[in-house]
Amino acid sequence: MTRRRAALACLALVSGTVSCIDVSVDPHAISAIEFVATTNPSVVTGDTLRDTLGVAEVLRAQVYGGDGERLPDVPVSFVTTDTFATIANGNLLVARSGVRGTAKIYAVAGGLQSLVRNVEVIPRPDSIAPNGAATDTVSYRLPATGTSIDSSTTVGFIVRAGQGVVNAVRVKFEIVRGGTVLGPGDTTTYSLVGPQGRASAVDTTDGQGIVSRTLRVRTVAGTVIRDTIVVRANATIGGAALKGAPARVTIVVIPAP
Repeated sequence: MTRRRAALACLALVSGTVSCIDVSVDPHAISAIEFVATTNPSVVTGDTLRDTLGVAEVLRAQVYGGDGERLPDVPVSFVTTDTFATIANGNLLVARSGVRGTAKIYAVAGGLQSLVRNVEVIPRPDSIAPNGAATDTVSYRLPATGTSIDSSTTVGFIVRAGQGVVNAVRVKFEIVRGGTVLGPGDTTTYSLVGPQGRASAVDTTDGQGIVSRTLRVRTVAGTVIRDTIVVRANATIGGAALKGAPARVTIVVIPAP
């Protein structure tokens, strides 16, 4: 079947009869192109964009026809709009040496252009550490009834390159309790949340090289918690862990006096 009925528009005439217009589209005609997000938000100056394992990451885009189905055989090219990076071998992003900035890339197929993707060109980061004290205390108030949530504590880390800081570095967080890493779905008592208040275990450093999460502690009436947990932050570059990774902040959880 080479054509797909896309819509059936029916017009009511003055006489009361109904006339229908059969609107069809060619399913093989390119109707949309999606530039797939890269695994990492940044590429080290003078290097190729790499995934979290350190393997060179191929730029990818998906092309769709008029019927919404993927067209896997349509050739796709990638274009940079600035001087921070170039495209090698058709689908590899290579950052220029000695520069720092935002590389803007888009995909092209059949005359259609995708939305622009931004990839930061950064100096090679070399370390991660707590942004402040390596220990903290949560002093929560036990609810008289039901449950209560304490979100007064923010845990931050900083990524550096020599004496400077590095933005757009991917950092993964985890909570360790009693020597065991809590699973992503284990939010019964503790969870790490982002700015929108949603559980989030991955983020990127900001312009000051800082990345942070709010620790949420859930308590239940009648149950007193005295605990010690560790928030860990992992960061890699080219598949290798940064110095200090995983960075740790130890938090003592006690009831308020």
